Amino acid sequence: MSKTITTADILNMDRLYRMHLINTIAGYKNLNLVGTLGHRKTANLGLFNSFVHVGANPPHLGFMIRQLTVPRHTYHNIKATKYFTVNHVHKEILAQAHQASANYTENQSEFEAVGLTPEYTDVHTAPYVKESLIKIGCEYAEEHHMKLNGMIFMVGKIVEIILPENAIDDTGHLKLPEMGTLACTGLDTYFEGTQIERLPYARVGKEQKIL
Repeated sequence: MSKTITTADILNMDRLYRMHLINTIAGYKNLNLVGTLGHRKTANLGLFNSFVHVGANPPHLGFMIRQLTVPRHTYHNIKATKYFTVNHVHKEILAQAHQASANYTENQSEFEAVGLTPEYTDVHTAPYVKESLIKIGCEYAEEHHMKLNGMIFMVGKIVEIILPENAIDDTGHLKLPEMGTLACTGLDTYFEGTQIERLPYARVGKEQKIL
């Protein structure tokens, strides 16, 4: 038996119940730590689950930032320095990554607070998470403010990727399960990935065969 939930039903739900439902309704999400550098050279870290591929040529990633009704350190740091890093989360750093979502002050480094290590390269100024296996350096490209609720879609151009030599297969696919990259739903529930199948590019009239 199934049931139907209307918009009115959603709006009448308990606030936390509604938040958890809508945060999980789209299914599994990616999980990344975003590293930025504050204006006082404080290494900032935030946990995000909304990254999407924006384009491959040139390569861009985008993610959502909540409304600027309170200070958003990640947003302000990106605007000031023009760079940020995207760091995959694996099980060994999950507890630290989750804690990084706490509301630390602007002058307190989440790296130091949760026990992760900032790491820098010569390509840009934003800090990577040393303990992460797959790391992406991005340069600010553009942003879009959502009229319906004030959230911000931030887009960055990929300028650097750091990962183990065996992280990519011969077709260009990342070996996410082997790298231990985690997924999530909502704000507090995490999952390990398992590849089920891989199918060829879909074309009309072409039979699908498992690769």
